[in-house]
Amino acid sequence: MTPNGPWAQAWQLAAQQASARQHTFLQGSAIHLAGGVGDLNLAAGRATGLVIAHQDEPARARLDLLPFTADELATLGAALAAGPHRELLLAGHLPAALTDSHHTGDVAIAPDPAHFTFDCSCGQAPCRHTAALAHAVTDRLNADPALLLLLRGLRGHRLTQLLHDHAPAARPKRQRQYAAFVPAHQAFQTRSAALPSTPAASGPLPEPDAVTFADAPLPAPPEPAPALAQLRHLAALAADEAQNLLAGRGTLDSDPVSDAVRIAAALPGAQKVPDLAHRLGLEPDELRLLLAAHEVGGAAGVRAARADFPADPALLERAEQAIGPLRPASRAPLSAEGNRITDTLVGVQVRVDVDGNWHPFTADDGDWRLAGPAARDAAGAYRSALASRRSRTKVFSQDRGRHA
Repeated sequence: MTPNGPWAQAWQLAAQQASARQHTFLQGSAIHLAGGVGDLNLAAGRATGLVIAHQDEPARARLDLLPFTADELATLGAALAAGPHRELLLAGHLPAALTDSHHTGDVAIAPDPAHFTFDCSCGQAPCRHTAALAHAVTDRLNADPALLLLLRGLRGHRLTQLLHDHAPAARPKRQRQYAAFVPAHQAFQTRSAALPSTPAASGPLPEPDAVTFADAPLPAPPEPAPALAQLRHLAALAADEAQNLLAGRGTLDSDPVSDAVRIAAALPGAQKVPDLAHRLGLEPDELRLLLAAHEVGGAAGVRAARADFPADPALLERAEQAIGPLRPASRAPLSAEGNRITDTLVGVQVRVDVDGNWHPFTADDGDWRLAGPAARDAAGAYRSALASRRSRTKVFSQDRGRHA
């Protein structure tokens, strides 16, 4: 049985450690739970009980506990009498805060395992009978923690006397001093010197600037709240994300823009790009490209569309060598800048991310649009970008033919 209060927990832990044998203490718990402890008696410094275990003869068990020393009582009494728990102690309570020895003058009220002495009529103490008795005392301390003071040798009347003996001396009441009443005109007549004269004004006081509430600038109206459907969808997204994280699926996105784009892509009405861009602090065209990148490559695609950092020159050189044989036209050199390699003639670009993956991009009206999922090498990303570019060119040519 798990004790509820801190004092019962402290008692049971100390008794268990004093019993030395764990299996014996567990046997005692089973006996106690079966109702095998009777005639329980708590007195100053000891606990006794009649224990019946299965078919055994009844055994008289006894626990003796080392009482407080005279010095400990003096220190404890002074600390308790001066502390904030004095009235509770006088009322028969043992506050849980006193488990902190800071409130008890560094004198521990809870027993130490070395304070226990076991005795039993079975002749084998510490035994399962004394363990059962210890569990019975635990239950009693759950109901009345102040009994622990009795077990440490401090009877109720002795505790009351101790608190009174060490009570701080009462402070004498301060006497109010009342000044004699003197009429104002008499006080004025007994002044020691003439009052200073008021300096003459150099001119009329200027008129203060009139400021009215209407002249003060009014605060800007708050931004309109998202639609109710968007709020409900946002709550559902958060719940799904939390469920996935608890199940070990996926990780939190530490990039706030990438996470905001993920949410914006899933919200209803995501086609309202200008409003969403304003709320995210982005340009509408930038948000369109990021939403397209998320649709193709998810969060990794969004990060690739935004990433711009100086990659290892040796890595870029090896990537250029791998791309060279794949180029349909090799008259113009490739351009390597930052983490990007660009083939301007065909409108293709590949970018490496911090994890070493390569992402394909194609030119689109002066911008670069993510063209496919990431590849493990630059050559694979270049092939993907080139295929996407050719596919878009073919579709564009067919559209022109239909409208010709």
